[in-house]
Amino acid sequence: MKQKILIAVLTLTMAAGAAAAHNGGAEGGRGGEGLRDGGDLLVSTSGTVYVVRASASTANTYELVGISSTGSTLFTVNLGSSATHFELSGSNLLSVSGTTDSAGAVSSTITARSGSTGAVVWTRTLAGRISSLTPFNGGTYAVVTVPATTSGGTATRSLVAIGNDGTVLWTVAL
Repeated sequence: MKQKILIAVLTLTMAAGAAAAHNGGAEGGRGGEGLRDGGDLLVSTSGTVYVVRASASTANTYELVGISSTGSTLFTVNLGSSATHFELSGSNLLSVSGTTDSAGAVSSTITARSGSTGAVVWTRTLAGRISSLTPFNGGTYAVVTVPATTSGGTATRSLVAIGNDGTVLWTVAL
C-alpha cells in the first residue's frame, strides 16, 4: 500500500513539473523568459518573425528583431528602455505610446515601423488614449478614448480607421 501511494505521489509530481515546464511556469500557458522581455512573437504571412527582447549589450534596454523564415536576422532596432508591444498591420509593425501634458490632455502616438527594415515609416498622434489596435485589409482600427475635461464630465470614445500610410481614413463616435 505504501509503495502504491509513493508511486502515485511521484507520478503526480512529475506530471505537475512537466505541465509547468510546458507552460513556461506561468498560468494559462503564457510566460517564460522570452515573453517577460517584451511580448509574444509576431509572424507575417511570409514567415518573418518579429520579437522584442532585452538587449544583450545594454542593461535595461530592449530591441526589436526581425528574423526571416530561413532563420537569418533581417534587422535589430534599439527601442530604448520601453519593452513596447507591437501589432502587425500589413507590412508595418505598429506600437503606441501615450502622453499627458501639464494641462491634463491625453494623447497617443502610433509609430509604424517597416517590417523589412525596422525603420520608422510614419507616426500619427491622436487626441485621447488608444485602448486597442485591430488590423484590417488596408489599415488598422484604433479605439480611442478622450477623458472628460471637467470633473463629472463624460469621456468620449471613437473608432478611428487609419490607412497603412498613416492617414486617418474616418472617425466614428462610439
